[in-house]
Amino acid sequence: MPGKGKFIALVIVAVMLFTSLPSLASENHSSDSISVNYSFEEPSITRIIMGNEIYDTVTLDGAAYYGSPGEPGLPVRGAYILLPYGTEASDIKVVPGEKVYLGSNYHIAPIGKAIPLVEGVQPMAPSKGPIYNSDREFPGKTFDVVGTYAFRGYNILVLRLYPVQYIPAEGKLFYYKSLTVHVAASGSQPNPLFRGLERDKQEVAKKVDNPSVISTYKPSYTGGITDSYDLLIITTNSLKNYFEPLKEYHDSHGVKTVIATLDETGDTPEDIRDYIRNAYLSMGIEYVLIGGDDDVVPAKMLWVYGLDENTTPYQAFMPSDLYYGCLDGTYNYDGDDRWGEPTDGEGGHDVDLIAEVYVGRACVGDKTEVNNFVDKTIEYMSADADPYLKKILLAGEYLGDYGVASWGGNYLDQIIDGSNLDGYTTVGIPSAKFNIEKMYDRDWQNNYWTKEDMMSRIESGEHVIQHDGHSSYEYNMKMVTDDVENLDNTKYCFIYSNGCMSGGFDHGDCMAEYFTVKTSHGAFAAIMNARYGWFWSFSTDGDSQRFVREFWDAVFGESIHGIGAANQDSKEDNLYIINRSCIRWTYYELNLFGDPSVEFRINNAPDKPAAPSGPSQAKAGEECTYTAVTTDIEGDKIYYMFDWGDGSMSEWLGPYDSGQEVSASHSWEKRGYYNIKVKAKDVNGAESDWSEPLRVRAPKAYDALSLLERINEWLISLFGIELMPLPFK
Repeated sequence: MPGKGKFIALVIVAVMLFTSLPSLASENHSSDSISVNYSFEEPSITRIIMGNEIYDTVTLDGAAYYGSPGEPGLPVRGAYILLPYGTEASDIKVVPGEKVYLGSNYHIAPIGKAIPLVEGVQPMAPSKGPIYNSDREFPGKTFDVVGTYAFRGYNILVLRLYPVQYIPAEGKLFYYKSLTVHVAASGSQPNPLFRGLERDKQEVAKKVDNPSVISTYKPSYTGGITDSYDLLIITTNSLKNYFEPLKEYHDSHGVKTVIATLDETGDTPEDIRDYIRNAYLSMGIEYVLIGGDDDVVPAKMLWVYGLDENTTPYQAFMPSDLYYGCLDGTYNYDGDDRWGEPTDGEGGHDVDLIAEVYVGRACVGDKTEVNNFVDKTIEYMSADADPYLKKILLAGEYLGDYGVASWGGNYLDQIIDGSNLDGYTTVGIPSAKFNIEKMYDRDWQNNYWTKEDMMSRIESGEHVIQHDGHSSYEYNMKMVTDDVENLDNTKYCFIYSNGCMSGGFDHGDCMAEYFTVKTSHGAFAAIMNARYGWFWSFSTDGDSQRFVREFWDAVFGESIHGIGAANQDSKEDNLYIINRSCIRWTYYELNLFGDPSVEFRINNAPDKPAAPSGPSQAKAGEECTYTAVTTDIEGDKIYYMFDWGDGSMSEWLGPYDSGQEVSASHSWEKRGYYNIKVKAKDVNGAESDWSEPLRVRAPKAYDALSLLERINEWLISLFGIELMPLPFK
């Protein structure tokens, strides 16, 4: 193998705008069969150089590259098919549509091996395996079954579709214009986690390709829910009181919260998971905050197998709070010491990987750490409009001599406004809305950024920091634990790092713990890896990168603003390639260190305005002026609309600065009482609720009042009551 530095990846066509449309799905079903059609536009083909070889890549929008190392990397499409209530898939057939010949002499780039994000790993260009000598179609099939998973009692069949076929020895390439999936469904036991809530119905509709099947599930009911809560906090008796301020804040802001101690839940991971399952069914919870480090509230250690360049196979145990969110079935069907194997689910199938509830952890061990966590979380949720909420820092390091994969900045660029690179499309952080700063070793060349640069940015106030670089249990973003303790920022950030091990909270106090609970500064929440993060040589389609892109796509593309739900969505969007290199590894290890119910302050609606101020009486035909004001948490400019209570409304007025009053005038011709109210929206379209009304009396024009009218006016002026209602005219 050529030495380090010999491989230079030159992308001849670095970015090719996709003119094809995303693959589309149409559906129909009966009581015992389902058909879903997936249509595909013609793929685009791009030529690249990897190491010393010229290759072709095939891009199909909405698809990901899949295969084992050394196999041709062809695009695959995920199919998420809802099964009818009380059924399972008994037979699956995929019928291909028209097969289109794309040409010959194509040299499709092979799938590479995953590389851990640690220093010193030698580069290795993807190499071709024996399959390249084959004169048979590859992959030679139209689908694989990934598994059947469940979300809140709705059973979802996940398939991997292969719309592109390749004959390696001849370089011939084909694609199918459509693939129609036919599923025969047969009777089975209804899922015991089905609770029939309307919000569950709405959420599952977003996850599947055939939402019409939802109608086969029972009508909504809440008979099993005796106490309704949104968030469950699990902690110890000694720490419970210190979480009370967080509960009180959530309760007063519409997130009804309950705290349970280990005396109630039990103190093993299995006991805790059973308690969460019961709380999900009886209380309707959606979020779980684990209030304790792993030696306070235990984490489940899951076993995972992966492939990398240095060791095959690579295997490890890792703490994973995914276990507390995915509540269906067992995680150890064979009863050995390896929980989480792909055959450890019910009946020897895969374990549950779609979450019923969204989980985060506060790795606290004493009063001070709980207070740090709670204070920072509340401060973030209650922060007034502040320019720092517009600040995004992208921090990319030099990773090693891996061609296009050498620089963290090459990965981070893909989350600015979105990307269609590497075969799939994701929405990113909008540069028009946020002040995005790039701190890239790539751009600073030999004068790389330092820990002092990072500390300075944090102390000046950053809202979000996305990091791509080397890490360890006690090292992240070029900082060590002492550096975190020396921070003095009072505007708290969210950190997402795909570096290795900085989220390994079972190995003493890791960097994620220092950022979130060890001090009163740093971050209010973080997402970090418990073990290795992963990338690929000479490609930006690394395993960890797929989760980063899908996370920000959840936030900005799917409007999932809750950090717990966005973290889980990034996993489920990669479920159809769960067996690719280290995707399962990353799926298990990405834990949230923070309150999962917290929503990003990124496009929140303005606060509900107070009732408009102005005259409470008006003469007929007289213009009266009313004012209103509100604020926007992010400091966005605001539009206002007045409802005059007579069936007419103003146009959207503005935009005005956050906190700046707006005035508008109106007149009424008919006598009566009118309720004036106002609402606001920011320049990004997020609308507030209507204000409380201001009641205005507008008499008709007349020369003399009747006795009854005079009495009514007198009573209203003195007591706010009237003898009898004055009719509208």
